[in-house]
Amino acid sequence: MPTSYAEHHKRISALFQALSAPARLAILELLVTHRQLYVREIVEATGVPQTLTSQHLRILRHAQLVNRVPAGRSVIYRLADPRIAAVLAAAVQFFGDPG
Repeated sequence: MPTSYAEHHKRISALFQALSAPARLAILELLVTHRQLYVREIVEATGVPQTLTSQHLRILRHAQLVNRVPAGRSVIYRLADPRIAAVLAAAVQFFGDPG
C-alpha cells in the first residue's frame, strides 16, 4: 500500500510505463483472452522473437501485471490481477475498438 501521494503516483507511473509498448499490450490482451499461456504460445501469437518476448514478460512481471508459473521445463504466464482486463477494456473504450 502506498504510503504517500508521491509513492502512489510513482506506482501509477510504473503501470503506464509497463503498458507503453505495443508488444506488452498484445501480450496482456492475449492473457485476458486465454487466461494463461506458455511463452512459446505468446511468441507464436505475437510474432515477437522469444528473446524480446521474455524481456517484455520480465517488465510486465516487475510491474506486477503478470505472474509466472513453472511448468516442467516451460513457464506459463497469467494475469496477476483480473482488474488488468478492466484497465485494457477502458483503453479500448477510450480509443475505440480497431476491429
